Amino acid sequence: MKKRILMRASVSPFAVHKPIDVICQKVIGNNTGNLLFAYSMTRTLYTEDVEIDFLADKEVAHGKVQAEYINENYDYLVLPMANSFRKQFMQCMGMWTSIIEKLTIPVVVTGIGIQMPYEPDVTEEHIYDECAKKFITAVLNHSASVGVRGAITESYLKHLGFGSNEIDVTGCPSFAMFGPGLTVRDKKPLTNESAVCVTGSVANPVNFKEFMIKNRELLPNYYFMPQFVDDLRLMYLGIPLPITNDSQVLYPHLINDEVFVNDRARFFINLPSILEFNKNIDFNYGTRIHGAVGSILSGVPSFVFPTDARIRELAEYHNVPNMPASEVDENTDIFDIYEKTDFSQVNDGHEQRFWHFVDFLNANGLPHIYQDKNRTVVPFDEKIKNIEFEGPIHSLTTCPPNEMIERIAFGNELLMKEQKKAVDTLNEDKKELKAEIKGLKSEQRKLNKRLNWYDNSSAARIAASRVKHKIVK
Repeated sequence: MKKRILMRASVSPFAVHKPIDVICQKVIGNNTGNLLFAYSMTRTLYTEDVEIDFLADKEVAHGKVQAEYINENYDYLVLPMANSFRKQFMQCMGMWTSIIEKLTIPVVVTGIGIQMPYEPDVTEEHIYDECAKKFITAVLNHSASVGVRGAITESYLKHLGFGSNEIDVTGCPSFAMFGPGLTVRDKKPLTNESAVCVTGSVANPVNFKEFMIKNRELLPNYYFMPQFVDDLRLMYLGIPLPITNDSQVLYPHLINDEVFVNDRARFFINLPSILEFNKNIDFNYGTRIHGAVGSILSGVPSFVFPTDARIRELAEYHNVPNMPASEVDENTDIFDIYEKTDFSQVNDGHEQRFWHFVDFLNANGLPHIYQDKNRTVVPFDEKIKNIEFEGPIHSLTTCPPNEMIERIAFGNELLMKEQKKAVDTLNEDKKELKAEIKGLKSEQRKLNKRLNWYDNSSAARIAASRVKHKIVK
């Protein structure tokens, strides 16, 4: 009988979606980096004797799955995770905890980490500490240990009271995608003709944004690879990024930006298209760690500029060449960085890290493809090679007129729906506020009556006292 695994993932690696699905249904979550670790875990665990189903956070949050159903239908629950110890994820983590506490099957967590500043203080008190303790405790009741993404998260969990035997630094499972062999290509001279991928986000520090802009002129054959759904909305439909302090500063936030007009942006909504595109890339740099991982898995020399602890600990554990984004200034030279960097360092220790990850899977009793030492066929690869995925997505500005009109029309329709929803929400809030004000006014009238009665009663008592005093005299 086949073993059945339920895996946390925004989308199945085998699913084919269109850009509109990603925009309207958030089928990959908010960030395409989420694609890598679920893809890698599926490839690793998908044997001839295993079936894998997928469960998204939003389905858990909406109560669409119950612990009883999981117990009856699955042999394992596998949770590939990322920067889950953060305020914004508390509610979802609480939902997962409630489910896990009721399970009778093994639960395996990989790649979980904390979101903190680049120089973290793990001893500080965080609003999510208690939530994190409950989650990890629940998992450990069904697991040999918890796989964390790096030394910083390990220190944080130890500070919360967990022991060394309960925490296993395994990094991000995406690095284990293709097994113990990982070879970054020898670097070629970096010239203005080199094909360069740049990753970043709207929240990058200004100094790094300036660095990116400067490098556009130095390396004109660049491709900007944003990862967030808001960027896809902008590229595909022309909808401006939400107005924030970050989005208005040195970042492509309107469709008339030269990055889009000159067709220098590419958005990917599946991993096969990323890996295929990277075959022709000479160099990748930026602040997105999974942007770097996608390139490294394709053999591309890659350099990451961590902006916080979650990126830093992964880069350090997996030996990815890196430099803090905060240290970038007007004198930082991308050619100098490229020339001085040994990009092959990511290969150093990869095989040991990979087999350590496999030991973690074994300790937790998970079936995987590396149990068969003589394997020549990978079931995942056999299945996925027959699927036709959506290719790189280009900007609206590069479309033929008919397609451009269709995209703009859809974007306008989407905006009108969103505006109507926002207005309806405001009207509901207005009704609630009116009812609340009405209730407060009613309470105020009651209080005024009581105060008037008290004042009148007090005046009557004072008058009676005076009359009594005169009579006595």
